[in-house]
Amino acid sequence: MKILLLTHRLPWPLHDGYNLHNDNYVRQLAGRHEFHLVSLGASEEGASEGGGGDELSELPAEVRALYASVAVVPLRKPQKNRSPVVRLATSLSVRHVFDDDPAVAAAIDEVLDRERIDMVWASGAKMLVHSRRLSGLPVLGDIADEALKEAREDVRRATGLIGRARALKNLINTWRFQREYLAHVNVCTVVSEVDKDTLGQHCPDLDVRVIPNGVDAQMYRPQGTTPDHPSLVFEGSMGFRPNVEGIVAFCDDTLPLIRESVPDVKLTIVGKDPATAVAALAGPGVEVTGFVDDVRPYVDRSSVFVCPLRRGAGIKNKILQAWAMEMPVVATAVSCGGLALSQGENIIVADAPADFAAAVVELLNDPERRVALGRGGRQTVVDHSSWEATSRQMEAVFNDVLAMGPKA
Repeated sequence: MKILLLTHRLPWPLHDGYNLHNDNYVRQLAGRHEFHLVSLGASEEGASEGGGGDELSELPAEVRALYASVAVVPLRKPQKNRSPVVRLATSLSVRHVFDDDPAVAAAIDEVLDRERIDMVWASGAKMLVHSRRLSGLPVLGDIADEALKEAREDVRRATGLIGRARALKNLINTWRFQREYLAHVNVCTVVSEVDKDTLGQHCPDLDVRVIPNGVDAQMYRPQGTTPDHPSLVFEGSMGFRPNVEGIVAFCDDTLPLIRESVPDVKLTIVGKDPATAVAALAGPGVEVTGFVDDVRPYVDRSSVFVCPLRRGAGIKNKILQAWAMEMPVVATAVSCGGLALSQGENIIVADAPADFAAAVVELLNDPERRVALGRGGRQTVVDHSSWEATSRQMEAVFNDVLAMGPKA
């Protein structure tokens, strides 16, 4: 099967869930299918097949070899100096929720003119804007994380008249965007049952399938690093709002409670682009690393992995990776969507700061409990979350989408 993959950034480096999702599925299935990639670039320079511009050269040869062709479109700068009337009109237009760049459309058309593509795989909601022009092909809308639930939460949390108005506008636009653009896909894939249920409520005719994310259990395994006990670790993109809000609240509300029982506990916050509020957390007993080439040594040398998110959707790859490394994990319920949970066997779920702190303190004081919980997490990954297993599910969806033919 010839598959055209549309991504809103290059599937490299593998430092976030979006790139891990795309790269691993292509890597697992490239031997049986031919993939063509059209991607937005991360800088003003772009490249196309046969080009060799800066963006294309960032792909390692072994990643580039997974694709029969690659086209990288420069990320278009937002238009400036528009009149207030134009800004208001576009802010309320569902067609302007994500950028419908004509250059991306041209790159897609070039591939379709050159190749007999069997189906289109649009990865992420941002690429659904191109689904309208693909009426002659079956389309998979692989949005992974459903956005409406978080938009509703933003409305609930918003303060002030302007803040509430912006949150409500985002909620309405998200609802309208999904209703309009998901109507052009044959199947929509998400990573958790919660996401599926939310989509089903406002897109009742949509064929939604759940394919949980996986983890490379060979890459993410115990490293044998000398432990730095007592210590906690959290990792993720530290400019991502749910991560920022979660770890800031943890340091404000929960970490002081832990220190009442374990005063010398250390916290390491690992991840790129730390927001100002995250950078400000650095100090005695708290390290903010910023970008690191490899998160595994930081995770491996810690005593407990904490995931204190208070909002978000989908499966948290950070927990899958910590499980694979046999790390004992304490997490809030919202952090655990789509995971095969067994309370007390592979994870401890706690929401209130006092309960979360008590769970962490118990683990810090009980090495045998930490080992048992960590082993339970790795066994869960081996049993349920390998990329090999989830790729077979994705391939089955590819086959179903192809059999459906173009959406009527």
